[in-house]
Amino acid sequence: MSILQFLSLQVGQRREQGNHYAAGLILEKPELMEQLLPGLIGKEAKLLADCAEVCTMVAEVQPALVAPHTAMLIPLAAHKNTRVRWEAMHALALVSALVPELLLPRWNQFSAIFREDQSVIVRDCIVLMAGNLAAIGADSAAIVLPLLTEALSAHQTHHAKLALEGLVKALPYLLPEVCMELSAQAELYTQHPKPSIKKAAQKLEKEITRKSAG
Repeated sequence: MSILQFLSLQVGQRREQGNHYAAGLILEKPELMEQLLPGLIGKEAKLLADCAEVCTMVAEVQPALVAPHTAMLIPLAAHKNTRVRWEAMHALALVSALVPELLLPRWNQFSAIFREDQSVIVRDCIVLMAGNLAAIGADSAAIVLPLLTEALSAHQTHHAKLALEGLVKALPYLLPEVCMELSAQAELYTQHPKPSIKKAAQKLEKEITRKSAG
């Protein structure tokens, strides 16, 4: 019996119980991941979304099981179906630190999706991915930094919290003058009416001060 038969779509469930079950099976027996892959290249949007969601569920626990299949998830980030896009992008964000060589060369594509996609979840996942890539090193931080700073104010600051958290991850690799610019931006967001954004801005300010003192 294929793992695909346990997916929510196949068993007629409206929620994700079947997908959780399939993900659990893969985590117990990683070799079952291979049975999921045909579902990532089909044309049926619901099946694509279910398979991408299983990838996300697995990657939340063991991203190394999903990372080898990143190339199959990347095209789904541009799928016309919103759920397919957000599940694929979530999985990509979770494995991004393991496969920067596959994602960074496509950063212009992901940046365009951030600017144009109508889904807040899709855009959130791209900012999350940027933060994870920024934590890898100076080269990757330099590539994703423009998107992280853009995400502070883009889309009515919906993504400011994640952007601020991503900038904290980038800090160890940024030049002092860049940190000074970020400090000025962080100060603005310490006055933001949303508590989660204010708290993230305060943390960024604190980390910049610590780096400057060190």
